[in-house]
Amino acid sequence: MNLTAASFLLCLASGVGVASSAHGAVAAADVIHGLLPLVGQGGSGARPVNVRFAQRVPVANGPYTASQAERGKVVYEQSCSTCHGSSLRGGANEFAAPALAGPFFYEKWSGRPLGELFRYAVENMPPDQARLSEAAYLDVMAYVLQVLKHPAGNTDLTADSPAMKRSIEAPK
Repeated sequence: MNLTAASFLLCLASGVGVASSAHGAVAAADVIHGLLPLVGQGGSGARPVNVRFAQRVPVANGPYTASQAERGKVVYEQSCSTCHGSSLRGGANEFAAPALAGPFFYEKWSGRPLGELFRYAVENMPPDQARLSEAAYLDVMAYVLQVLKHPAGNTDLTADSPAMKRSIEAPK
């Protein structure tokens, strides 16, 4: 679709932006088409501008949400990083905590269900300290998945999420 620069700016100013669906793109195109007579089509020294409507990129169907992972990062930094390290690659302190990311993590956990890691954390972490709430452990699991480059989705990770039954694997 060719539009003049003036008509394109008018569309932006009137709130017609990038359409988020095919239906929205058609509606936006109709609005633009209706505005063209108001701003002119090519006369007055205006030059045509090509406008493309971006298609909405679907959110990956990941097992956690980005906001859950952000909450988990805060919990991790407060309760886990002292032993497991800020990069989740394992601790170098007297506890020598195992890695929660990287090749050593996958060496130990690949092929095992995510729920097993979750249960282990709930039952054993942090050592010699008061346990966290189940929600906090789930948030930390979401953060770990984010660090492992698993995509976020639209639903928070829960103890009974189908993802808990899936094997831990490196993302492809």
